[in-house]
Amino acid sequence: MKSFVLRACARVDDEAGFTLVELIVTSVLLIFVVAGLSNMFVSGERASFDTQARITAQQNVRTAFERLEYETRCAQTATLQSSGAGVVLDVPDWCDHVQGSVAWCVSSGALVRIAGGTSCSDAGPQTFVTGVTSATPFSCNAPVGPLPQLQVALTVNVGTSSDSFTNTDLITMRNANATTADAASCS
Repeated sequence: MKSFVLRACARVDDEAGFTLVELIVTSVLLIFVVAGLSNMFVSGERASFDTQARITAQQNVRTAFERLEYETRCAQTATLQSSGAGVVLDVPDWCDHVQGSVAWCVSSGALVRIAGGTSCSDAGPQTFVTGVTSATPFSCNAPVGPLPQLQVALTVNVGTSSDSFTNTDLITMRNANATTADAASCS
């Protein structure tokens, strides 16, 4: 029996394993590694979200500018509203995409289009861009002689201040009368 006890004790002494101190140190190191990795994943997810929001806003601005260019090029007159917070375009009947008046306005941080609108306070706006920070993006460039131009300088911010971007467009009004010293089609 004595030999059995000695063999059992020898087996316990021979078994390789980890001490409690080694397990605690390994666990602490593993916690730091996992915390660092999770921080990287969260930062990457946040950056991906910010980038996607910025791309979506830029696409919305492009879409709005394409529609605005299409209507402005056909317009005979452009009348600024509220010192440039909006513009009302008078489009002749021969334009196939829209007739009558169309208002483009910045209202409550959004660029909106109001079909049949004669002012920015008319009902039924269609929102094209949100997060607009430029209060008065519309202005007229009407030098004497050539056709007038509508200038649009739109600043959009979709998140932090570093996410803002500005897009500027100068649109010639092809159906407008040439600007004279006495009259301008864009005012």
